[in-house]
Amino acid sequence: MLSDPDWDYLLDTALIHHNMWKNGRWDFASEVRLRVAKFGATPDDRNRLRAEIVTIPEVGDVRAEDIPNLSAARSRRNALLAEEE
Repeated sequence: MLSDPDWDYLLDTALIHHNMWKNGRWDFASEVRLRVAKFGATPDDRNRLRAEIVTIPEVGDVRAEDIPNLSAARSRRNALLAEEE
């Protein structure tokens, strides 16, 4: 769901947040609030973004078709491990 630039933006936001609390830079609070709102931090933000949260089913509710086929990923992993040897 998140691209590399999204993660960069969130990392920058985390650093601003850290600086705000560590150094008492409360003038950064409004910027942090705006940045986290863009990613749906609160229920109001998610409503404004029309975002829908999908939850993971309970363990007893998992069906076989809910589990992705991991054979391709396992094959790539095994090939990478074989190259390292």
